[in-house]
Amino acid sequence: MLPSLGEAEQGEQVASVTPEQFEALNGEVTTLRQQMDGADAAPAVEGLATTEQFTALGQRLDGLEQSTTAGSQQASEAAAAAQQAADGAGETATAAQETATAAQEAASSAQQAADAAQETATAAQETANTANSASTAAQETATQARDTAAAAQEAAEQAGARIDGALAGFDDRLAAMEQRNRRADSALAAANLKSAIDRGGPFMGELETYAQSTEAGGSTDALREFAADGVPSVAALTAAWPTVEGRIADALRPAEPDAPVGEQLLTGLRSLVQVRPAGPAPASEPGPAAALSRLDAAITNGDLAAWQTEWEALPQPAKDASADFAEDVAARVAADRIVSETLAAAPAAAAGEGEGEATPAAEEPAATENQG
Repeated sequence: MLPSLGEAEQGEQVASVTPEQFEALNGEVTTLRQQMDGADAAPAVEGLATTEQFTALGQRLDGLEQSTTAGSQQASEAAAAAQQAADGAGETATAAQETATAAQEAASSAQQAADAAQETATAAQETANTANSASTAAQETATQARDTAAAAQEAAEQAGARIDGALAGFDDRLAAMEQRNRRADSALAAANLKSAIDRGGPFMGELETYAQSTEAGGSTDALREFAADGVPSVAALTAAWPTVEGRIADALRPAEPDAPVGEQLLTGLRSLVQVRPAGPAPASEPGPAAALSRLDAAITNGDLAAWQTEWEALPQPAKDASADFAEDVAARVAADRIVSETLAAAPAAAAGEGEGEATPAAEEPAATENQG
């Protein structure tokens, strides 16, 4: 229903209405306007409103339309604002929902991360425990290894000491064997030299071999002048002795130039026939006959050294008469001495005995000279 005329002043603001009320009001205004348009064309009717009243009513209707239009615009704006607010609220709700969902997901991720961290921490603890156990085992193993190494070092030192001792003993034995071999080589060279000398022929090759094996060059110089021709054997010296003895006898008992013819003849006969007592004369017995008897006994017994000693005591004329024979004897004595000394120094180890012992063959050469 429209408000009564006169109840509202011109220009009075109409209260805000809802869209439904506004539509109903707008319909009533439209109907009323149509009635007013029809009233302008109809004659005045008694009892109805006057023209002024219609005019006033039209003004009020215009104001009401304006108010209705303004209300409609405000309602539209309010509806739009409400819709915007509703849309904003929806968006805010959606954003809040999304935020809540994200927060839930973040919480779930954080929980999963926390669980993973817990598992990692547990695994790390187990790993640390395992590492600690392994470290303890390694420490024990290292201690055992050090003990084993120390024991091995001690055993190696003991073994090294035993090996050093064995090597030292082996070196000593090897040196002794080499020395015995050298002496055996020297003894063999000396024996070969002695055999060559005993034969009475040249012995230069045997002498050089002996000199090289013993490095005794100086001690063999006395033999080198006889090596080319050889040294007379004892048998050769014994065979040549009677002639030499005669020359010595002649030198010891020269005939006086003014002696009677008979004595000179007797002296010549004595040189042809030697008469002396049996056996050597005592060393204290003087005289030519005693000296000759001792020289003869020495040659007969093969004692060339004794012959040399007795010969050195002869007068110079007798030495001059037998100098060549004395040189042969000296060469033979020198050769026998060198050979005997070498054989005496040869170790019995060459025959399987101890070092430093002399061989039984290294006796005085005189015992074997008689067979030369």
